Amino acid sequence: NPGLTATEMFDALNSGKLKAIWILCTNPLVSMPDVRMAEQALKKAKFVVVQEVSSSPQTIQYADVVLPAASWIEKEGTMTNAERRISVLSKLINAPGEALPDADIICRFAQKMGFKGFDFKDAAAIFNEHCALTAGTNIDISGLSYDVLKQQGSIQWPYTKAMHDVVIDAGTSTGTARLFTDATFYTPSKKAIIHSFADVNESGQPTAIYPLILTTGRIRDQWHTMSKTGRVNKLKQHISESFVEIHPDDAAQRNIKENALVTIFNARGTVRVKAKYSTDIKRGVVFLPMHWGKILNSDLNRANNLTNNLVDPISKEPDFKFSIVQVEAYKKPVQKIIVIGAGAGACGFVKSYRALNVSDEIKVFSKENFPFYNRVMLPDYISGEQQWAQLVKMTDDEENNLGILLYRGVSIEQVDRKNKTVTDSNGTLHPYDVLLMATGSRAAMLKDVPAMEGIFTMRSRVDADNFRAHINPKKGKVLIVGGGLLGIELAASLREVGVGVTIVQRISRIMDRQVDTLGSQLQQGELVHKEVDIYYNDEIERFYGTGTVTGVKLKSGLALNCQAIVIAVGTVTNIELARACGLDCKRGVEVNEYLQTSDPAIFAVGEIAEFKGFLYGITAAAEQQAEIVARYLSGDISKYYEGSLLMNILKMHGTDLVSMGMAECPNDKDYEEVVFIDKAKRYYKKCIIHNDRLVGAILIGDKTEFLEYRDLIQNKMELSEKRLQLLRSGKTAEPVIGKLVCSCGNIGEGNIIKKINEGCLQLKALCETSGAGMGCGSCRPEVQALLDKAKVPALAEIIHIKAKPIIQLM
Repeated sequence: NPGLTATEMFDALNSGKLKAIWILCTNPLVSMPDVRMAEQALKKAKFVVVQEVSSSPQTIQYADVVLPAASWIEKEGTMTNAERRISVLSKLINAPGEALPDADIICRFAQKMGFKGFDFKDAAAIFNEHCALTAGTNIDISGLSYDVLKQQGSIQWPYTKAMHDVVIDAGTSTGTARLFTDATFYTPSKKAIIHSFADVNESGQPTAIYPLILTTGRIRDQWHTMSKTGRVNKLKQHISESFVEIHPDDAAQRNIKENALVTIFNARGTVRVKAKYSTDIKRGVVFLPMHWGKILNSDLNRANNLTNNLVDPISKEPDFKFSIVQVEAYKKPVQKIIVIGAGAGACGFVKSYRALNVSDEIKVFSKENFPFYNRVMLPDYISGEQQWAQLVKMTDDEENNLGILLYRGVSIEQVDRKNKTVTDSNGTLHPYDVLLMATGSRAAMLKDVPAMEGIFTMRSRVDADNFRAHINPKKGKVLIVGGGLLGIELAASLREVGVGVTIVQRISRIMDRQVDTLGSQLQQGELVHKEVDIYYNDEIERFYGTGTVTGVKLKSGLALNCQAIVIAVGTVTNIELARACGLDCKRGVEVNEYLQTSDPAIFAVGEIAEFKGFLYGITAAAEQQAEIVARYLSGDISKYYEGSLLMNILKMHGTDLVSMGMAECPNDKDYEEVVFIDKAKRYYKKCIIHNDRLVGAILIGDKTEFLEYRDLIQNKMELSEKRLQLLRSGKTAEPVIGKLVCSCGNIGEGNIIKKINEGCLQLKALCETSGAGMGCGSCRPEVQALLDKAKVPALAEIIHIKAKPIIQLM
């Protein structure tokens, strides 16, 4: 009795005939034709063993026992390819933890069960027994052994004992290059038997309801269920998510746009993915790759929701290549969406969502009486380097074009989750289907700060305007408490307009969260060069002044005079509203991979979103999170949040400083550093590598590699040969043409227009090719404005550079 085939096993599990199953070297929850039935079968099974090299396959959640297996590189054995060629595969590295080769696991199990004959010394002994057992069969390799393979190289079967005896006398042999050259076949009559079958397709013919034929298969970079290839990030750069390939004529008939979300469905199930046009596929046929199973418990990307469970009676191969389906543009129910907050996350969501959906109602509530604007650039606004219009991220016309309602100067005071309503500061009730919280953070304050004029924080335009109105270059220095990014950027901006600056830092170095000790030292040198005074390991003990601050006394006893104080010692998340309505909160509002809170109708992004215990307080993270929410609400489950790359880009004229990922190398042999330094020039580059991946980088003095390193870290790309090129690329930065637009990448107006003239007419493509807007993202409104202007036929040439304006502070 040959036993049951894979599909028969799951039929038997589902019916109760089979009680237990041991799964190894496959993931049936992607490969079975009727995957939902396979899931039910595993739920019904009395005992499930899963033997796997990876923790990612969905089968593991049904396992009673998980046996960790070694991958091919972690064990030795033989491999036979499609032309019958047998080769020895040598072990290259040790398996991690308790993982063992599959053969070792089976042998140990057999011995525990009391079976004899499983005490093999090694893989060679197993192979040698296998060879002996084939003697006299059609696949006779009785002349083979590990030693023969190692001596002769790869050999094609059959390779009999007699053939090996000839080799001993004659020299070498590669086995049997071609079968049946003597016209003798493996049949009782020794003759070839050709079977004919009626040309009948039992899969089902297209109908008016299901007029298209679905075929499935693999894509270039992935294999089977992606248990192994899916772990290689380089392979995911080509195609990172599922899609349906459709002929443009079939798409046009259904009003389907390229890259639009579509639903593929039949009587068996539904799949939702993006459409990809292709003239390589026949009209009337669509293709869906087989590799994607469940994504975060959703099976909407799984091809085998649609495949039928017909099995060929001879080969037992399931009918994956022919199913009748219909494809339609996906239409989601119209919803009312309310956004609380008007920072980077809120703005990013509105723009991302409107690119996908123009039907839903969007209301945005902002405590501030201003349009969406860029808070990151407030230091440049204070110095006059940037005008207010340059900080605005969405004009009134853009608001109207996007069809959103921005309630300026109106806050949300209460959330009623049961009735799905919010109450604003005017007492008005607003219903919602989806609520997005993007309430951001406020400045952390020192203890016992007196209510005196001249003491500021820097979180809003009002803060910046009040500060500008207060200071005067002739009235003394500004004292900044805190040596982080904001404190240093503000210090540099004030020096631009001739205001003296003193920084008081509670610890022994500046930018301790952004760079390593050497990076701090180099940045200190830059500030000293700008005549900024810095006091370390000190704090304010007392404030001087009557009504208006005039100075401070430090705990060290030092007295400092000043005309103003700016407190820049961090932030506190604004989670009071979320906590009051009963959402799960810790330091922030807890969210899942789609930024959903403990209430599925409420999402959180930006500084308040706590993902797996971590808060990402940077603009790029807020925008990344906002895009995930926008895609999810539009019906796309393929992309989900896995955390953000922590990036710090110092916006200080004449200084290049970027840090990404890890700043300090752990004291661990698996981590290594690649460093280049020229202290005299304040030029410093460091890369931190772990398991052939770049996990951290610091660039000071030159950030030419910023975008390349950011992508390597963010995409967790294997370095391979690039490992030897780190900090040795010899790249030179393209000179800035025109007015500086992107300070993160040192990219000017002319550089961007050059790319527009080369054909980049979409914002995303323009940012990717020029490099502008790929850091903190704060310059994207300016990039969009250049793009919009370039689309006007009257624009014929690049606008020449003008001297930067300097606003005199009153």
